Amino acid sequence: MTTTEILNALPVTTWNHLRVNSAPKEAALPERPETGWGATNTAYELSEGVRCTALLPQECTGLESGLGEAADLSIHTGANFSRFFRAEGESSGITYLRERLDAEHPNAVTHTAIHAKSGSKSTFVQLIQSDAETAGISASLTRIAAEPGAEVTLVQLQLLNPNCKRYNAVSVKAARDAHVRIVRAELGGSVVVAGARALLDRTGGAFDLDAIYYGDGDSILDFNDVAVHTGRDTHSEMHHAGVLADRCRKTLRGTIDFRRGAAHAVGHESEDVLLFSPEVRHRAAPLILCTEENVEGQHAASAGRLDENVLYYLASRGLDPQQAKRLMVDARFAPVLDKIPDEALRDRTRETLERRLEHAQILG
Repeated sequence: MTTTEILNALPVTTWNHLRVNSAPKEAALPERPETGWGATNTAYELSEGVRCTALLPQECTGLESGLGEAADLSIHTGANFSRFFRAEGESSGITYLRERLDAEHPNAVTHTAIHAKSGSKSTFVQLIQSDAETAGISASLTRIAAEPGAEVTLVQLQLLNPNCKRYNAVSVKAARDAHVRIVRAELGGSVVVAGARALLDRTGGAFDLDAIYYGDGDSILDFNDVAVHTGRDTHSEMHHAGVLADRCRKTLRGTIDFRRGAAHAVGHESEDVLLFSPEVRHRAAPLILCTEENVEGQHAASAGRLDENVLYYLASRGLDPQQAKRLMVDARFAPVLDKIPDEALRDRTRETLERRLEHAQILG
């Protein structure tokens, strides 16, 4: 894949000079080398009620992610590791999906499918990390199909070093009264392109996305998250929070699409961004599309530097500037970090984030 027009395309285009219609050229998905992507350092651990299957579940085929159909196909056909799961019954455990980029395994191009049977309840944690120096590629396509009444939680923790590139494609289909929750933390990498697309085509289907991101240096962050409502009484919540520093460039597209047949559907989206440099380039394109009456859609976005009045107030309560900054950063990230079900991973994520903040002299 050599063009970027198909990566993270806005569902309805706007003026080209705004530069939000698709991901920039610098964020292009690399072409697969002639010799392939090589071996991966990838593993998984199953929880009770989840089993691995050799074939891609029929229910998970044909689902498009936020990155787009062409990107999905590129990752699918080029994957150097595939894993397909079926969840049955109610499980209190966690299924872990681990990827690590290192000198011997610099690239992980993975295809994952999760088929949640009716009434099942399952949690998956996808951990993407690297050593300190490797300049590799992490590209993942995750497809989730939830049958009636099923509940699926997918936690994605991306802790790559600043030399790596990350591409994260997620597609979701929620059947009647099914509920799919995604917790996404993109906290590393020089290029981060992520996009989730949820199809809610049956009565009572629900989709939640809680996402955080961090960018510094000359990093490029590009997000495209879409909730498509075609079923009655469907519900979507998409909330993003981020911290940007140095010369980072970030674009977020958040779309709630109410289509005919989605009577009484509800969709909310929001973004809260903290800027630590006047050189940051921050773009947001919240979008609500509607061809159905009697729906509820709301979007909100806020971005700004640290409020001097708030800093003064915190100083009057005995906090020094570094403590005040830490408190305000934590306020953005804590609601999502607290949803990580593994305490050890939660602590590791906080430590990784703190090191990056200190390296960028945000907390220094």
